[in-house]
Amino acid sequence: MFCKNCGTEIGEGVNYCPKCGVATTQSEKPSSNSSSFRYQESGRGTLILVLGILSVILLGPFTGIPAWVMGSGDRNKIKFGIIPVENKAKTTIGMILGIIGTFGIFIFIFFFSALSTGVSVFNASSMQANRDALIADGTNITSLAQQYYRKPLKIGGGGNSFKGFEIPESLVKTENGSYHIIINNSKSLTITCVGKELGKDGRNFVRVVFVISPHRIVSTDIRN
Repeated sequence: MFCKNCGTEIGEGVNYCPKCGVATTQSEKPSSNSSSFRYQESGRGTLILVLGILSVILLGPFTGIPAWVMGSGDRNKIKFGIIPVENKAKTTIGMILGIIGTFGIFIFIFFFSALSTGVSVFNASSMQANRDALIADGTNITSLAQQYYRKPLKIGGGGNSFKGFEIPESLVKTENGSYHIIINNSKSLTITCVGKELGKDGRNFVRVVFVISPHRIVSTDIRN
């Protein structure tokens, strides 16, 4: 080693130059225990991303929940330098997809249930409305038939008989359904009303059957 002031050679361990007396400085040696930084874990970014994708397109919470939990844990480790920051993008995307996949199936189930309930309520409402309309039309035809029964033969009535009664053409088929009669005998008539809405069995249309006498409705049979 040489003196930085006068250039005189100085032996090891000497703190002052023997010629000019200037203090010497020993160059610091690099620490023998210094080493490059290494991450403790490599991260699971790819696995989390795959699980997240599967949860969205196929498996829902079965892979969504693991992606969510693993992603949350790995993001914390990235924050504290335990896992390389390069994993952050895959980990974050996979975790978000996992959350979407987990809740997405529940949203789908809720939506499907609400839709099914709405359709059922709508169908039931339509069926009831059609049934009420058939009853109203059937009651109107009943009134016409009873008027026909009481009207004398000379003015186009039945003369105390239902025989010869026909439903007016405008009422044979309406927006509510179609109507048919069967004359059981001179004092009994059956009116069958067939609607346009399916009944409770989902196969047959709503049907209302009236059996009438000259002065009253003997029975009303509501089917489907």
